[in-house]
Amino acid sequence: MLRTSLSKALAAALFSAAASAAAANPVVVKDGVMRWQDGSEVALFGVNYSAPFAFGYRSIERLGLDHRAAIDMDVDHIARLGLDAYRVHLWDRLLADKEGNLQDNIHLQLFDYLLLRLKEKGIKVIITPIGWWGSGYPEPDPVEHGFSAFYSKSQMNQSPDAIAAQKNYLTQLFKHVNPLTGKSYQQDDNIIAFEIFNEPKHEIKPEQSAAYIEELIATIRAAGVTKPLFYNTSEQGDDQAFATALCKSSIDGVAYQWYPTGLVKGSVINANMLPAVAHYTNPFASISQCGTKAKMVYEFDAADVASSVMYPAMARSFREAGFQWATQFAYDAAAVAHTNAEYNTHHLNLLYTPSKALSLKIAAEVFRTQKRAEKVADYPASNSFAGVTLDYQQNLAVLNTETQLFYSNSTSVEPVAKDQLRQIAGVGSSDVAQYSGSGAYFLDKVADGVWRLEVFPDLLSLQDPYQNSSLKREAGRLYAAAQQLKLDLADLGKSYNLKGLNTGNTVQASARNGEVTVQPGVYLLTAKAALAEQYSSKVETDFYLPKPQSTELALVHQAQRQTAVGDKFSFKVQLAALSKPEKVELMLRYMGDQKFSAFEMQQVAGQSGAYQLALPKDWTRSGLLEYGFTVTRSGQAVTFPGAAAGSAQDWDFVNKAPYWTMLLQPKNSPVPLFDATADRQNTLYPKDATVTQRYITGDMGQGLVLQLGVDSLKEPKSAALLKTTLSLDNSLLQRDLAKYDTLAIKIRAVKQPEKLQFALLDQHGLAYGVDLSVSTDWQYLLVPLAKLSRVDTLLTQAYPVFLPQAVPVEQTGTWSDEQKLELIQGLQLKFRQEAYSASEQLGWHGVELAEVSLIQRP
Repeated sequence: MLRTSLSKALAAALFSAAASAAAANPVVVKDGVMRWQDGSEVALFGVNYSAPFAFGYRSIERLGLDHRAAIDMDVDHIARLGLDAYRVHLWDRLLADKEGNLQDNIHLQLFDYLLLRLKEKGIKVIITPIGWWGSGYPEPDPVEHGFSAFYSKSQMNQSPDAIAAQKNYLTQLFKHVNPLTGKSYQQDDNIIAFEIFNEPKHEIKPEQSAAYIEELIATIRAAGVTKPLFYNTSEQGDDQAFATALCKSSIDGVAYQWYPTGLVKGSVINANMLPAVAHYTNPFASISQCGTKAKMVYEFDAADVASSVMYPAMARSFREAGFQWATQFAYDAAAVAHTNAEYNTHHLNLLYTPSKALSLKIAAEVFRTQKRAEKVADYPASNSFAGVTLDYQQNLAVLNTETQLFYSNSTSVEPVAKDQLRQIAGVGSSDVAQYSGSGAYFLDKVADGVWRLEVFPDLLSLQDPYQNSSLKREAGRLYAAAQQLKLDLADLGKSYNLKGLNTGNTVQASARNGEVTVQPGVYLLTAKAALAEQYSSKVETDFYLPKPQSTELALVHQAQRQTAVGDKFSFKVQLAALSKPEKVELMLRYMGDQKFSAFEMQQVAGQSGAYQLALPKDWTRSGLLEYGFTVTRSGQAVTFPGAAAGSAQDWDFVNKAPYWTMLLQPKNSPVPLFDATADRQNTLYPKDATVTQRYITGDMGQGLVLQLGVDSLKEPKSAALLKTTLSLDNSLLQRDLAKYDTLAIKIRAVKQPEKLQFALLDQHGLAYGVDLSVSTDWQYLLVPLAKLSRVDTLLTQAYPVFLPQAVPVEQTGTWSDEQKLELIQGLQLKFRQEAYSASEQLGWHGVELAEVSLIQRP
């Protein structure tokens, strides 16, 4: 009897322990697949975010803001985007001393607070305990006393003292109890796994590396951790021996990275980069042992890219490669996102990059719904898949399913099932929502005839956010202006009721023909007034915005270097203010003239701050045009550039900045694609020391030329010389190029004649090239466009470094009318290594490129 009772007690205890472990470990890894306890596969997609640490922490502090309030806002916005994954590498130098003892300081306290908020929103977490990095970036590192400050990355897995400190730190971290949840990180079921070390560097033998990894695993397990553990491979490149040793260890999964457009260009990439994300290359796919390990992407981004088409394509490629977790790096805290100072090569925030944020929302849906390891089409056919459409030219990503319609910019797509829609999210307008503002908005169906609406402020992008980091720079500005919203939803009807729900929002109105006026906030929309009382308390009313930086009138204009008589050219501006101007005028004159002519501009339909005006038809004399824009509000005129009081036509007007200028050329003039004197911010390749790149004086000392050279042609990588895009001020979109049929390339070889391949990049970013023989004399090489044929497309220096350097030709073809000249993305140049003998490949090789233009050949 006693024995039976003891057996039952033991069984109950074991069952309780197993149940407790299952509750704490919602995810298990079996045969290389992460699964929930019910057996379904994990598919989680989200962001990195670092407000509790490093520069994120300091920048919020310098602005005098409350960190917890900043975290509340950002977590709410991250959840609003439908993201369900969060990852961060901890700054162990801030959290531990030299011996690895955990410090209970403000950084740990804020991180615990962040974990609580993420848990409340159901956003799952993977923590990387060891980051190694100093906390300074982008500033210089401060003096730090954490253990990793005393060792290089490679010493971290070699030095006994470093390893001892890591083990002590890991033990204490995993036994730390979050006072806000009452649970350790192991016990917290919202934390599903750990990635041990962020980007470790191993310079020892693979078996020694594996022993170090096993030692850390044993330490973590001894601390009571039973969750899956991942290890990072990005610093090892495609080291097959290391990967094999890692995958033979007891690690549960491998963490990968993807920065396909490179990092820290210093300016926006003005080109279609979709070819770079058509597929993900896993160099360890053929290692059988790695097939038994789960796969996560700890960091990814299309760095320096402002376009909203990249994230859904990346999510598609991740799923094709078998990944079950992917977290973008990094989401910007809204409190400081207007500067983009934290990580200047990345820029993502719901308020300050609404189109990119919506594309990330679409990407999350792709990641959750596309089957793991499902093969996808090659590019560009892959621009349309599973309800998703990507259009680089329109800066548009669309998800169109029976219940969801998401769009990153205005779209004319017809919903698959308009009457069945339950979620609508967008920027701009669509078939169901005509919106005059520039911020994001979200519509969620609560019940028949009841929708929750959330509207975010308008954004005016003031300057390139990818410049060097600075809290002094204002890259974007928010305006909480009133805008028009017209809905076409059958269950709401045309006379629906609107009621403000968030704190301070007392708006109540009835729609007229489906249209209402809205400002940023949360609203309940009901087909019948009685439904408002029934549902007002049943929807979330929280609404977060940062304090506005300024509400002053601002105007943005992208000038162009030149146009030609006969082109359909229009002057375009984007302005923002809290009230609509009475009029916007173009002030135009030829350089040398005294007086400006004023021309009233027209507002672009459906866009409250966009104005345009075609170049007056009677302005046909070639020359340099000089111009500005005068905005009149409440009878007061302000002239840009410079925001000077008054009109440029006033007799006593004083401008505060030089006027914009544009060269008006004679009809049929050459159209430049590249000019070394003017184009110095567009180079995508080279980004490393393989190619020497210098700007020097040109032919007969005039202008500049771009000199490109390599020390030898022996290595495969030495063939690539240049990939460059068109400048923002050299757009072809408004040019009449119908009769242009030839390229004129001004170029010369430096030391000896060289054998090159030159290529144009078409609207898809794919290369069409021709072989060139270049002498040491300056010359214009004339190349008929009809001679161009498909060649391999150079990519940027991607990270990890094992990623492909070119997109191979999948389908042959020649340049035709389908490759629209006005949509040219750039050009590329490379040596034809195969045309050089082994002896000829030795020694320095170089060329100088002055200009590339489109011309009409007689």
